[in-house]
Amino acid sequence: MKIIYIITIGLLIIVSSCNDTNKKNVKYMATNANSAYNLQYLDSNNELVKTEIIPQSAQDKWSYSYIVDEGDIVYISGNYKDINSSLKIMILIDGKIFKQASNTADTLSYLTVSGTVPY
Repeated sequence: MKIIYIITIGLLIIVSSCNDTNKKNVKYMATNANSAYNLQYLDSNNELVKTEIIPQSAQDKWSYSYIVDEGDIVYISGNYKDINSSLKIMILIDGKIFKQASNTADTLSYLTVSGTVPY
């Protein structure tokens, strides 16, 4: 009878210790632009958000952070219209660069960074 109680308690401890281990902190970042640029990104509700950012200098950084589950899709895309500008977009997961892209003087192309949060 004691063995059944010990096994039951052990299983309860194992099951209860598995909470929220699949959560990751995602941060989108955009920088290096010296003129207005447009961003589209998936937010914490998995909805596409479109916004225009007007930086004061190329050192200004825009960011958005939220918590996701492993296996969720992350996505950010952006472009600019000033031929003298540039843009760098990054996705960080738990503080480490997951993916990034950048370009300079390319007003026709969109920078797109996306992927699936690794397990």
